Amino acid sequence: MSSGSRILLYSHDTYGLGHLRRSLSIAERLANDISDIHQLLVTGSMVAGAFATPPRLDIVKLPALSKRSSGRYKARALPLTLKQTLSWRADMILQAVIHFRPDILLVDKTPAGVHGELLPTLRQIKTWSPHTRLVLGMRDIEDSPEATRAEWLANDTHRLLDEVYDLILLYGRRDVFDPVDAYGMSSRAASKLVECGFLRRAQPERDAQQVRRELGLNREDALAVVTVGGGGDGYPILSAYLELVARANPVTHSLLVTGPLMSHAQRQSLARMAQGLPVTLLTFTPDLVSYLAAADLVISMAGYNSTCEILSLEKRALLIPRAKVREEQRIRARALARRGLVHMLDPRDLSPPRLQQAVIAALNAPRPRAPFPFDGLKRVSETIAALCGAPAEQGALFLPLPYRLALTIG
Repeated sequence: MSSGSRILLYSHDTYGLGHLRRSLSIAERLANDISDIHQLLVTGSMVAGAFATPPRLDIVKLPALSKRSSGRYKARALPLTLKQTLSWRADMILQAVIHFRPDILLVDKTPAGVHGELLPTLRQIKTWSPHTRLVLGMRDIEDSPEATRAEWLANDTHRLLDEVYDLILLYGRRDVFDPVDAYGMSSRAASKLVECGFLRRAQPERDAQQVRRELGLNREDALAVVTVGGGGDGYPILSAYLELVARANPVTHSLLVTGPLMSHAQRQSLARMAQGLPVTLLTFTPDLVSYLAAADLVISMAGYNSTCEILSLEKRALLIPRAKVREEQRIRARALARRGLVHMLDPRDLSPPRLQQAVIAALNAPRPRAPFPFDGLKRVSETIAALCGAPAEQGALFLPLPYRLALTIG
């Protein structure tokens, strides 16, 4: 491929850390594999600057959105309506593309962006920048087939997949969950699908013994790591676990990571509950993988990144999937539990006795083996590199009807 290629990564980041972490992992692999690449990450994450970034990557921070438990969005911190915030975000994304002039736009998960905020940018690229290749990155599971089909129909997603995007990268395996069949993708969209496999993040920065010494543990002590992603809805899991430790501690020591998006009041409540218990509380760590690698048991939600890390590290795990808004985590946890790779506890069963039973069962289970190679980042990098060196195909001008959701928000 030619030197000096430009990649713009879009990560909407309205909830949690998953989209940001996935985009940064891909950017890091691209920077390592492709010489003289320049990347720009456009994200709404409030903690984008907390992670290490690869060389030759800059970040454009969009005004942040947050998602209510109902699934509706709102401005996270600014005194603006959702419509004002989305309009501002759409302008910023468009200006980033105009000035950066990317060779590839890699979109994470949402083909049209939040409430269609990417549509002006997609029109700009199709009209004035035909050399720019449009690539959609799909995680393994979006939502239940019924919910996803309805959402795609309402948002005209099939048209975007068929007529706008040049490639679709699947960050999963079709033998685990097949989005083509589940979501009714057309043969045209399916022909663009590249099955990359699951993405494994970087190796631990510290060895297990170093981490265990930091926590004051001996080699034979049992360590549980409990993580709830960004933490916005993780309080019930952590509080239930602390209640279990206070009643019948199942391990020598527990490390609980609340996540940076948990409210201050909830973190204070957990700190009070943890007093006098063999527990370490962390708000956030960019090196979570080192703690996971040192654990005897990982208790986690069933988000994409956390699950990939647990499976690739071959850790005993108890997954407590998020139950609201989307079925994605529940579907993923069930699929992996059926294969005997993890234990699963329904979040409605977070009573101390049920949690204790699930923790002991997971802790005493044989250590699982990675069921398939976690080489998705390698496949993504190879595909992006090949795409940068290929001539763009000329297609029809993309001029969709006004985006219906964008017209109805207040």
